[in-house]
Amino acid sequence: MRQRTTPGQLCRVRAPKPDAEGPRRDYETGPDGMVRDIDEPISVLTRFSKGQIDPLRFKWNKRVYDIDRVSGKWEEHEGQFKRYYFAVVTREEDYYELIYSTRTMGWSLSRTDMED
Repeated sequence: MRQRTTPGQLCRVRAPKPDAEGPRRDYETGPDGMVRDIDEPISVLTRFSKGQIDPLRFKWNKRVYDIDRVSGKWEEHEGQFKRYYFAVVTREEDYYELIYSTRTMGWSLSRTDMED
């Protein structure tokens, strides 16, 4: 069983700094520290209100995950479009990184530290 952690312990994202190798992010994840890249499209129940985007729950692999809290938000430009990133934590204390693309108007699951 996972120990209870705070949002800052699950994911702390430093702003990317351009360098010769391209942008880089350093993540601090949950206690197991295992981050898996997923890169799959997902369905997300989202509230769009007053210029804010708030993911509430998402469906991945035929399972629905309720988002307990958002521990980080950031955005990147993709030409004339934007990609909005959300580091979210579920009620089970699993971490996920969701991306909303204004180019495709769709969501994807970028990575997770969910235990298998």
